[in-house]
Amino acid sequence: MDEVLEMLQKFTKRLEKAVEETKEASAKQSAVYEQLFASSEASQEQKLRAFIGKTLELDRMERLNSQLSLLYALQIFAFKVKVLEVSVGKINEQLVQSGVLQKSGEVEDIKKNIDALKILIEAHYESMKEINENQNRNLGYIH
Repeated sequence: MDEVLEMLQKFTKRLEKAVEETKEASAKQSAVYEQLFASSEASQEQKLRAFIGKTLELDRMERLNSQLSLLYALQIFAFKVKVLEVSVGKINEQLVQSGVLQKSGEVEDIKKNIDALKILIEAHYESMKEINENQNRNLGYIH
């Protein structure tokens, strides 16, 4: 679980950096598009290209921000699963030490559910990574 949390943190930092860089570039590009769109000397085709370009920039920013939001939610979920795992482990140790519990099936079931959550988080992370790579490949012609 620690590895997943670390990978999520690294991926989030990279995506945050990409969002910032894209935001700066997008702001500059949008200003150029606005000037071109407002220009009386620009042809309809140029204005249309400016409009489409600005729309693509906004879509790119929206996509990156959506991915970042999902990563934040996944990080929170993964962290809560980690805390739950540690808490259940401590409770189990205390119950075994006190003699009240001799390896109850309930605690083992909880541990299995936590393991399933960890697998789900790892699969979700891998899926997001794959989607991001596919989008970058598919949208490469726009750059």
